[in-house]
Amino acid sequence: MGDSGGLRYVFFRLGDTLCAAPVSAVREVIPAGPITRIPGAGETVAGLVNLRGTLLTVVDGRTAIGVRDGQPPESILVLVRAERAFGLVIDEIIDLADLSPDAIRDGEPPRGFDSRYVGGVGTHQGRPFVVLNTEALLAPVVG
Repeated sequence: MGDSGGLRYVFFRLGDTLCAAPVSAVREVIPAGPITRIPGAGETVAGLVNLRGTLLTVVDGRTAIGVRDGQPPESILVLVRAERAFGLVIDEIIDLADLSPDAIRDGEPPRGFDSRYVGGVGTHQGRPFVVLNTEALLAPVVG
């Protein structure tokens, strides 16, 4: 990270929206494979995947923010919260970059984006992005 005092973020795409999550919250990225639906689970809960013998509950990030493009997901971000792993369905990994603390600010999310899931906004390589509030995104599965 260097002496910049910045934080490292993973950049990814949910539909047409560029999103970011702090690397400290991301354990790994895995290919999106078959996801087993959980009967009675909320709309944003995609289901379960088997990750090396452990069942991983997966949230559909696209559904949560209102993207309904019908395309199959490319990847799952494995996020850690309260020492447990959860998955987040995403469309595409874009970049890994260090950002200075002043690069992220409060602001309006893109049109139609649920503001509960916004932890901040900024610009990366000339493109606007949303820092996802992973706590809020995972709330339906963490309890």
